[in-house]
Amino acid sequence: MNGFRSRQSMSRVVLLLMLLPLLVYRCTGHEQIAGTYQAVATGPQGDLSATLELNPDGKGLWSIETDNAPFRWDHNGNNIRLHTPSGGVIVGTIDAADIRIEIPGAGMITFRRTK
Repeated sequence: MNGFRSRQSMSRVVLLLMLLPLLVYRCTGHEQIAGTYQAVATGPQGDLSATLELNPDGKGLWSIETDNAPFRWDHNGNNIRLHTPSGGVIVGTIDAADIRIEIPGAGMITFRRTK
């Protein structure tokens, strides 16, 4: 019986250690970056009416004129990653109130925080 309790306690410790990174991830300052960002400058394709909405829960919405695309997001330092439902990852840079994202074929898009 002692061996069973010892294994049960060890299982709880292992489970806690596995959940710890998730807890740390959820507390990494999403609130500081969350908000609405409007495109202010674009690449060679001209101006683009686009909005990024970053929610504190790590979900977001990319809106371009009449099209919306949901994504998950995370950040590490000044890098932000937008994870698309199809498995793609779009990487950008956070600089004060701006987020700069390089889009293949469209060039660099700068988004400025509005709220």
